[in-house]
Amino acid sequence: MAIRPSDRRRLARLAGPRVWAKREEVERRVKLRDQIGFCVLVGTLLTIEGVDPETTCIPARVGEAQAELAAIPDTPELEQADEDYLAREDPGWVDDWQRQARYRPLPREEKTPESEIERLMGRYRTDCKDVDLSTRSPFELYAWCLSRHGATYEEAAAECDKAAEDLLLRLDELPDDPTPEDIERVLLAEEKQ
Repeated sequence: MAIRPSDRRRLARLAGPRVWAKREEVERRVKLRDQIGFCVLVGTLLTIEGVDPETTCIPARVGEAQAELAAIPDTPELEQADEDYLAREDPGWVDDWQRQARYRPLPREEKTPESEIERLMGRYRTDCKDVDLSTRSPFELYAWCLSRHGATYEEAAAECDKAAEDLLLRLDELPDDPTPEDIERVLLAEEKQ
């Protein structure tokens, strides 16, 4: 027996809040994990540039995101379940059967993250020679680090990837229980090259 359109609309109206609540939970956890990964990347780039990440907002942002994830509690199984959910779940069916579709604005093409990073890179290369890094956001710190390595986003990102790889290779040369002197020696060798 087929379901009547009026029944489908009623079911969609009833299911909509639960579907969107579940999706918002998953997206929040994924966003927190991405935020931690990005902050760790920015911290690595700051280390390459000779700036102590502890003097910036990076440790605070990582701590906040980790605290939120710990409150869930986040597990590898939950992370895998979130990835699976986002890969398969398309809640668009709820919109199809509701009388007034949920409004989702179209993404704005003119202001992409890469274009904003390139704008900040140009500003940091020309206007701002003495930048107070302790007051900058992780996004601005990322742009500052990239501005030291190239004129465009692609060029700078490739050079930063190479520098980060070199740093990690040097850190792999450390003994299992490194002392501060060992770490300083590796960082000084990195700066000389």
